Amino acid sequence: MKNLLEGTIAAVYADLRAQNPEFCDCENCRTDVMAIALNSARPRYGGGADVGHALMAVDLQKNQTRATIAVLVLDAMRRVAASPRHAEPSK
Repeated sequence: MKNLLEGTIAAVYADLRAQNPEFCDCENCRTDVMAIALNSARPRYGGGADVGHALMAVDLQKNQTRATIAVLVLDAMRRVAASPRHAEPSK
């Protein structure tokens, strides 16, 4: 059993991170964004049947679904940027 949103949220994060290169991409910030976004979204679990995975994959590719996920990820990125859990890089 797996939350099928993980892959979609990771892909949306990668796209948004590429568009916002000023956002820190360290492991702490990346996992914090993923955790916040996943906790903000309704989980979509799948297990066992390939048909269920296929139907969920189609739903996760819909423009409205991806737009909703993008909003969650952007919000998570803003929250993490406002209060990162890592030390400031030395100059």
